[in-house]
Amino acid sequence: MRIRTTLLLMVTVLLAASCADGSESGSTATVAPTTTGAPTTTYDIDETMDGVREEVVQLVMERDGVDRAAAEIRADELMEQGIDSEAVDQQFILFGNWMDNYRSHPVLGRHWTEGEAECAIVTMIRVEGVARSGALMNGASVGNMSAEDAISLVQPVGFCTDLLALMRGDMVELGVPQDPDCLLAGVTEEDVAKWFVALFMHGRDGFNGAMGEDLDLTCPTGS
Repeated sequence: MRIRTTLLLMVTVLLAASCADGSESGSTATVAPTTTGAPTTTYDIDETMDGVREEVVQLVMERDGVDRAAAEIRADELMEQGIDSEAVDQQFILFGNWMDNYRSHPVLGRHWTEGEAECAIVTMIRVEGVARSGALMNGASVGNMSAEDAISLVQPVGFCTDLLALMRGDMVELGVPQDPDCLLAGVTEEDVAKWFVALFMHGRDGFNGAMGEDLDLTCPTGS
């Protein structure tokens, strides 16, 4: 639980910086009701905030390409801005909904580890913001989604998982009659991501059509 809380606090600090720079609209996410509340902390808050500061320093160095000294100054500025309690509450709700339901995510969520699921939602929030992430989660559907929304749902998963390995594992679990290694010869993670974008946009038929273009369908049964 400490890791989850630290990640959420870290994301909130970075989003606060985005708001200050005018890159966040400031709207509030609308998310599905959940019974998941903010976790009760049982650890030292000062130690936790020290950990958050170090994470922010590392992210500023990566994001802005500055040295550690400059990143520490910027991190301290961000920390001094404070953390908006309403934003934290929204993130806890969003995070709780995601972690409760990630195994049913259409992009092979049943095969994700908990760490991969955490990575995906944190990445989505960092890229899309809280409001849009909530809207994407609420509006997700198999078929009838725009290309922009479909890509926004798939990209965080592709960043945090090995989609090709997940697809191979799924084929093994489903007991497809052809050898998965033969079927997937020449297929890349980008190809698999494209299949799931097609799933969100055009439904199961779109997924099957996109997948059929890339699989080696000459593989014999039982190969």
